[in-house]
Amino acid sequence: MHTETNKNAKAAVFLIRSAKGLLILPVACLAWALHAYPPQDACWFCFALATFAWPFAGLLYIVSAGLYAGTPPRRIKKDTRWRHAHGH
Repeated sequence: MHTETNKNAKAAVFLIRSAKGLLILPVACLAWALHAYPPQDACWFCFALATFAWPFAGLLYIVSAGLYAGTPPRRIKKDTRWRHAHGH
């Protein structure tokens, strides 16, 4: 069970990083396209790229949210305040 949760968490991290890369991709292309094309064409090129890349990034975020394991629940015996209060 723990290894499956760990695998899901690793997959979720990969998907989140991929989605962030897709969100930044049009900005990186704009930096390149401003040197290669006229400014208006470069902006339209990046707008078109964002139109196709950002919905896919949103899908990756949704899938990663389903795989995300979250933080494990804290147990009272491992809580330092509980141990300190009871002389442990």
